[in-house]
Amino acid sequence: MIFLRTRAGDGNHVDVEGVSVRARWVSHGHWQALTIEKKTGGTVQSGDVVYLRSHTGANLDVVDGVVQSRWQDRGDWQAMTIEKRIGSGAISPEDVVCFRAHGGKHLDVEDDVVRARFDDCGNWQAMKIEVEAVGAVFSGDSIHLLAHTGNRIEVEGTSVRARWSEAGLWQTFTIESFGGRAIFSGDTIFLKAHTGNLLHVQDSAVRAEWDDYGIWQAFVIQKVSGGGPVIPGNKISLRAHTGSFIDVEGLAVQARWQDEGLWQTLLIEKSTQRRLTAVPQNSPNQIVLV
Repeated sequence: MIFLRTRAGDGNHVDVEGVSVRARWVSHGHWQALTIEKKTGGTVQSGDVVYLRSHTGANLDVVDGVVQSRWQDRGDWQAMTIEKRIGSGAISPEDVVCFRAHGGKHLDVEDDVVRARFDDCGNWQAMKIEVEAVGAVFSGDSIHLLAHTGNRIEVEGTSVRARWSEAGLWQTFTIESFGGRAIFSGDTIFLKAHTGNLLHVQDSAVRAEWDDYGIWQAFVIQKVSGGGPVIPGNKISLRAHTGSFIDVEGLAVQARWQDEGLWQTLLIEKSTQRRLTAVPQNSPNQIVLV
């Protein structure tokens, strides 16, 4: 299971909706998940012929430069040669590669459209391979957020504070992302409290008043060091739609500054409970927040 991040790792991920193949969002959801399969089996090496199977069960195919995902066949239209942009040998996570279709053209992305038009293996064609970490925090997981004070963020009624060290019901949140699957640094996420309402930021106030999945409820989760999947025990920060990060001062939880200091640092912990929920992939908020 892999994800293909365009522009050599600086762009959006390739996604499949129906038969259409695009690159619209940074999310690591079901629509972005692809299974890479080698024609002859075994370790995938640069220069091997591979197939890319989408969540629909169909393989990506190329006809006259148009890239789609229509059939489960493994024919010439579906066959692609994977090539490292630099070097040779086995393909590893974080490698930047290009995919050469049967006509000799490499897959490329312009705006959000995936096609196969040129012989080049340049920036438009280069894709970074990312894999899902088994031990990551997944959309639908129950989590706790431990502040620098030693207390965990909690919700009582509609108030959001950090008063106690307990990891109880009031301190438990369901983390959700667009499309589900593992949470990665840079993903847009939502935090649902035990009340059924989601954390939101209005001005600098952090509250939990509504069950809407809107811009006010959206946060970008960022690992304090490094990128990749968010693992329990990682230190993170949460950037609100205002551009400010959630901070904890004393018992108060707010979102006042764009600094990423100690007050904004939270330790993410996985609870023993898991509730399988997911934000619809085609939520209009995702387009707004990219």
